[in-house]
Amino acid sequence: MAWPLRIGDNINRRLIMPLTGKRYQYSWSVPISWLYGWRFARRLRSQQFDLLLAPASFTEIAYIETDTPIVYCEDSTLLQLIDFYPGLTGLLDASKRELNHIEKRALDKAALVCYSSEWAAQSAIEDYGADPAKVVVIPFGANYPSPPVFAEIENKPRTGICRLFLLGGEWGRKGGDIAYEAMLALNKMGLPTTLTVVGCAPPAEVAAQYRHPGFITIPYLNMGNPTDLAQLDELFRTADFFILPSRAECAAIAFADANSFGLPVVTTDVGGIASFVEQGKTGLMLPLSATGTDFATAILRLYKDEVAYHQMRIAARRHYETVLNWDQWALRLKQELEVRSLWPSTVHGAR
Repeated sequence: MAWPLRIGDNINRRLIMPLTGKRYQYSWSVPISWLYGWRFARRLRSQQFDLLLAPASFTEIAYIETDTPIVYCEDSTLLQLIDFYPGLTGLLDASKRELNHIEKRALDKAALVCYSSEWAAQSAIEDYGADPAKVVVIPFGANYPSPPVFAEIENKPRTGICRLFLLGGEWGRKGGDIAYEAMLALNKMGLPTTLTVVGCAPPAEVAAQYRHPGFITIPYLNMGNPTDLAQLDELFRTADFFILPSRAECAAIAFADANSFGLPVVTTDVGGIASFVEQGKTGLMLPLSATGTDFATAILRLYKDEVAYHQMRIAARRHYETVLNWDQWALRLKQELEVRSLWPSTVHGAR
């Protein structure tokens, strides 16, 4: 598939963008989708399969011809991302229409569509006409390999310093500036507070504005590296709140990771977040218009109420154990497949 992508890239750079100022999403296009369908159909004919699981693979399944049931898994629809997420802005109108056409074909092709949030599921039904009977919502699970035991979370001592932790790859979209303002506001309110950010940092042109002894940024930590994993583990274990004032969010698995450490999440009610955070129980969701001071006020109120804070820590960990883990995700998916008689009768798994 490399040569069609090289052609698409050259056409974009040499012709479309210079002439229109926009671009064609060639990697998610009808020609590429058709090629995927043709190639995968050939491979499928070589042996028998009971089920095809297609995570984030709308382009790959839209034009595939097969009798094998397809389970399509996603965290959003394209309509929710076009002109909203950076990777899907500045597109030709023709490219937008093509993307929606491919998404519609993928939804029609699937025997079961599994979304991580109600937000995404409703878009599939209302915007693309997906059959509600085959659309289900199962939140994704945590990716952290070794969270602490429950007793450690239950007995974690308070230190008198409020440690905020943000893990995310895009400073602007993850609301890094708002988290920083919240840290400053909490210190002004009399609560000593630090903020550690992993995965992103303020843009270079404004970095000088973010100077505070309690503010630390770590560009990247690799969980496959034992030293990096140990550092990430320490940040999760010592934090008091996981803060993520997202401007846009489909399904931040980092919420599930935070819950596995019993960390209350403080975030915004946007996108698919409400399917991961139980408002007032496992975390706090503020409106998209909330300022850093608004976040600080909410955090301070909860931090001062030791009983409520402790209860939220326990509830967050329970939410991870009962919902936000991949074993539960797989079990719920299996149940949905069985209800629809899509689970192969030859497969024997534990219920």
